[in-house]
Amino acid sequence: MTERILSRWPDVVANPPERDREKLVAEINRRFQNEDWNDTPMSLVTSAARALFDEERRERPDLLDLRSFYYDECRASTRMGFLGAMASIYISTYDPAARHSVELSKALREVRERLGGRWKNLLEHIPEILDPFIAHEAVSQKMVQMDDPWTGLRTMGLRSPHANGLMDHAHLAYIRSIAPELKNREGMAKLFGWLKPDNQEAKLTGSADAISACLGHWTQTAPAEDDQRYLLENLIGLYGDPRVQRSGAWNGVPEPLMNVILRWLTRENIRFFLDVVSAVEESHMWEPRRKFWLGLHQQGRIDAAWVAFSDRAAQEARSKSKQSGSRGTLRFGRQVAGGGRSNTSLLILKVGRKIVVEGSHSYKVHVFDATNPRAPALYGNHYDCDDIRDIPGAKAKSHQGYWQGWVMENI
Repeated sequence: MTERILSRWPDVVANPPERDREKLVAEINRRFQNEDWNDTPMSLVTSAARALFDEERRERPDLLDLRSFYYDECRASTRMGFLGAMASIYISTYDPAARHSVELSKALREVRERLGGRWKNLLEHIPEILDPFIAHEAVSQKMVQMDDPWTGLRTMGLRSPHANGLMDHAHLAYIRSIAPELKNREGMAKLFGWLKPDNQEAKLTGSADAISACLGHWTQTAPAEDDQRYLLENLIGLYGDPRVQRSGAWNGVPEPLMNVILRWLTRENIRFFLDVVSAVEESHMWEPRRKFWLGLHQQGRIDAAWVAFSDRAAQEARSKSKQSGSRGTLRFGRQVAGGGRSNTSLLILKVGRKIVVEGSHSYKVHVFDATNPRAPALYGNHYDCDDIRDIPGAKAKSHQGYWQGWVMENI
C-alpha cells in the first residue's frame, strides 16, 4: 500500500513528529550499519530521511555516513516512489548552497530521467529547480510573471506553495522583486493574494518581510487615504493588530516601520471612533470633534489611540467592516457601564505625558497624568465609563464653549 501511494503521489512523505525523529534516524542508522534491510518498509526509509535532513540533523557529523548512504541510494535506485520522496525532501529542506542541498541536487540530477511525471513536469517549467544555488530565484521569477502565484505554482507541480525550504527562500526573493510595485493598489492586491489565498491560512514564515515591504515606502510620506486603509485592513486581517499582538508576524518588523503602522492605526482609531459614533448618535458636536482630534493627530501630538465601543456601537463597527469587504476590522475594547451610560463609547488617547479620554453622549473630556497608576491604560478589553469618572486626579471638561482650548492647555 505504501509503495502504491508513493508511486502515485511521489511527494507524499510522512512528516514525523519531533518526539519520534531521533528514534527513526537511530533505527535506520542501525539497519544501515548492520546491513540489515529485511522487512524494512519504504515508509520507514522516507520518514527517517525527513528527520535526517531536517535543520537539527543535516549537519551532524555522526550522521555523515548515513546521509552519504541516502545520496548513493538516490543514484542507484529505480524506485519512483523513493526518488520522488527524496525530491520532495530536497524541496522541503532546501537552503541555498547548503551542503545537504548541494549533495541531494547532484544525486537527483543524475537520475532526473527516472523521476515521476509530476517532477518531470516541474523540471520542464522550472529547469533550475535542481540547482542548489539559484532554484529559489528561478521560482521567484516565475511568480513575478503570474497574476496568481499560488495557483500558478500548484499547476507547475509545487503543490504546497507555502511550504518550508525552497518556498521560504522563493518567497523572500519574490518580496524583493515586487517591492517597487507595492506603492500601488494592484501590487498590494497581488501580494495579499499570495500571502492569503482563498480557503488557505495566511503565510507566517517570511511574513515580517512582507509587512516590511508594504510599509517601507511610507516612512517619509503617506499613501492615499484609501490605500492606507486598504493596507491596514489587510495587514491586520492577516496578522492581527500589532498593538495587542506583537508576537508572530509583527515580531520581526523593524521599529521604524512599526512606527509607520502605529501612526496609521492611531489616526484610523480616531476616525473609526468618530465614524461609528456618528452613525449611532445624532449630534451637531461630532464635526467639530472630528476636526479637532484629527487635527491634533496631524500635528503629531497624539502618540496612540484606542477605542472602547458600547454594545450598539460595536455592532455598528462590525457592520461597517462587513460592508466594506475588508479582511478584518480594527480591534477595539468594550465600554461596559450600564444604565444611562450603556450607549456611551470611549476614545482613549496617549498625548505626551497625558492620557485623554473622550466620550460620546455628553460624556466629558477627561485628562489624566500618565503617571497616575489608576489612569486608564490603552489596549484593554473592557472599560467602565462611570468608574473612569470616579478616578481621582482627573481634570474634566464638558463640550461647552471653547473646550478645545481647555484640552490644549491641559495636555
